[in-house]
Amino acid sequence: MIGDRWTLLVVRELLAGSRRYSELLEGLPGIATNLLADPLRSLEERGVVARDSEGGYQLTEWGQGLSEVLYAVAR
Repeated sequence: MIGDRWTLLVVRELLAGSRRYSELLEGLPGIATNLLADPLRSLEERGVVARDSEGGYQLTEWGQGLSEVLYAVAR
């Protein structure tokens, strides 16, 4: 699941907190809307990302566990 080109970048953006779709697009320059929608949908189906009460996306507790993976890859 995390091997997808955009998945870890989406997770990176969500580590800072809840983001709306447009904010995610701004934080990921060069990504097309369909290329953002697919990983978001997949992450949501797998329980990594959830929608908050204001319609933004946020990491679930399980998704927040990917922070260690992201930091390890960055190192």
